[in-house]
Amino acid sequence: MPVNRHGVELGVLVGLVNTVIFLHYMPPVTDVRAAEPFNASVESSERTALLATTAFTLLIAGFGRSLETFMVGGAVIVGVDFAYKHANAVNPGTNKMQAVEGTGALDTTDNVHSLPDYAGNAG
Repeated sequence: MPVNRHGVELGVLVGLVNTVIFLHYMPPVTDVRAAEPFNASVESSERTALLATTAFTLLIAGFGRSLETFMVGGAVIVGVDFAYKHANAVNPGTNKMQAVEGTGALDTTDNVHSLPDYAGNAG
């Protein structure tokens, strides 16, 4: 199946509009990264921007009847949303991602157990 060139062009335009929508709802990524991690208002604004961009992409792709438009616009949504999610998880003091309090999601020492000493068993 050949790629619809006009669908891709429309998808690029939808991607640009999606970026503008994200910039409307969210502060710049550098400001999110400089703030304390897992800020609730940033998460709320991000969800609102994600819903708005997804609805816009589905609407335009539906009117254009083009899967390519949906794919290109959706790829931009995923990329921009990942940038904000990562920026919101970074601790500005250490410049590293940190786990959500109480989950141990990034703490790998929670599930490490010492092995028994097999050197004394000759057998």
